[in-house]
Amino acid sequence: MATDILTSLNKNGSGLDIKSLTATLVQADIQPKQTAQTKRAAAADVSISALGQVRASFAKLQTAMAGIAETPGLQASSSNPAALAVTVTDRAKLTEVSGNIDVVQIAKRHVLEFGGFSGGSAPIGGGSLKVEFGVWGGETPTDFALNPDSQVHTLTIPPDATLDDLAAVLNTLGGISAKVLDKGDGTFSLGIVGNTGAGQAMRLTAVEDAAVPGLAAFDTTATNATRQVQAASDAVMVVDGITVFRSSNTVTDLVPGLQIDLTAPATNIDLTVARDSDTTYANLETLVGSINETKALLKTLSARGLDGAAAGALAGDSAIATLSQKLSSLISAPLNGFGGDPVHLADMGVQTMRDGSLLLSKYNFEKAFAANAAMFDAAFSDRMVADDLRVTVTGTPTAAAVAGNHSFVRDAVTGEASFDGLALQAGALIDGMQDYTVMNGAFAGTVMTVPEDLTATTITFGRSFQTALDGIIKDALSGTGAIARRETQENARKTEAADQLAILAKRSADLETRYLKRFAEMEKAITKMKSTGEYLSNLVDQWANASN
Repeated sequence: MATDILTSLNKNGSGLDIKSLTATLVQADIQPKQTAQTKRAAAADVSISALGQVRASFAKLQTAMAGIAETPGLQASSSNPAALAVTVTDRAKLTEVSGNIDVVQIAKRHVLEFGGFSGGSAPIGGGSLKVEFGVWGGETPTDFALNPDSQVHTLTIPPDATLDDLAAVLNTLGGISAKVLDKGDGTFSLGIVGNTGAGQAMRLTAVEDAAVPGLAAFDTTATNATRQVQAASDAVMVVDGITVFRSSNTVTDLVPGLQIDLTAPATNIDLTVARDSDTTYANLETLVGSINETKALLKTLSARGLDGAAAGALAGDSAIATLSQKLSSLISAPLNGFGGDPVHLADMGVQTMRDGSLLLSKYNFEKAFAANAAMFDAAFSDRMVADDLRVTVTGTPTAAAVAGNHSFVRDAVTGEASFDGLALQAGALIDGMQDYTVMNGAFAGTVMTVPEDLTATTITFGRSFQTALDGIIKDALSGTGAIARRETQENARKTEAADQLAILAKRSADLETRYLKRFAEMEKAITKMKSTGEYLSNLVDQWANASN
């Protein structure tokens, strides 16, 4: 059985418990430092956990805002969506409107069929084939008027071309779809389909290669009556008694900010864009409730712990204090750019209580909504409009953009224009309208489409409460935002504490080894001294005995 050298030495040495003494000395030196670093790591863990709660709360608030965006108060509806469906495409352009629409006919594509072929590999002859787009007129389509806005295509057909080859080359052209179809009666047909609209009808002009005839079978120069399966036609609607035509069944220029999709003829369809009181109240209620949850959490975590109460996990944290202040400031801030006077949440029935929480009064809401429903756009929808109704403004200003009135000035002679004194980039003049783009600054990317005779107008920008709140949320949750910065700091503190604990553990082991070595040397010296003393004592005893 192995024997501890210190135990062996101690039998004849100092008699001290060297191991206990060493442990006590090491502990006295190391333990206070270890305790401090352990507390430091634990405090970092508490802060990280609390910051995670803040992050989760802001993420939940962001989700609630996204839900509100999906159920806007200003809603578009059709009394017959099976025939006429509506989709909001630009909420900033949408205004309350109501109208009655008859869908007389929907737009149709021009469809031609060339039949009697033995298969897709059947030869068709060589030469050239010109494809034009325009309008066929007459009871039987014999008169063709070329669409001046269309492109004319001339295809070279090689002598060994097949029906499949022709379909393939036609499919490379814009506005055409071609396919070889098995009729099921032993023959194959080439079907050619154009775009919707009366002006998108096709005319094919064939010039045969005399050596390899056959291409004339696809010629519709004189008439396409024998080849036409379906005539090209415009969509026709009667809007409040006025007949309008569109080349597509997707109509985007009838009601600003709204897309209308026509699917079938129908009469007496009511199209309505109106603000819904119940939806608006529900959205405002969600907004208030979500903000209250976030504010309550921030208040709890940042509590100072006065009068014997426990302090919050993030008490004194400047980042959390800043987030709380931003929310409070936004709640009381005026919302400019939504009409004459600035709008406040209080105007919509939202009250701020003594403890900082919000309360939505249904009575005050209903009273405000009945008086001015449009005011509630300031809560949920940005606004960017021009005083001149002929001007359209598109784009999303940056967070630095100032809400309110902005000046657009244009030189009618040179066509040069500016926005708040900043030169704009001019686009092409098309149909009397010209685009101007803001290239830099807070409104970079904003496009103003103006009539060529316009010299000046005022453009009003309103940033909604929801957009401003979204900015605070995104800043809080971003990788470089307030929460992320604090998480980085606390994780660094935790890592540093762990590193220090590792250093202290090594130092403890090294210190124990050094003490044990020194005590071992001391015990050897004491043992040697005791051994020498015993020898001398024995020698003296022997001398004494010899004298006797």
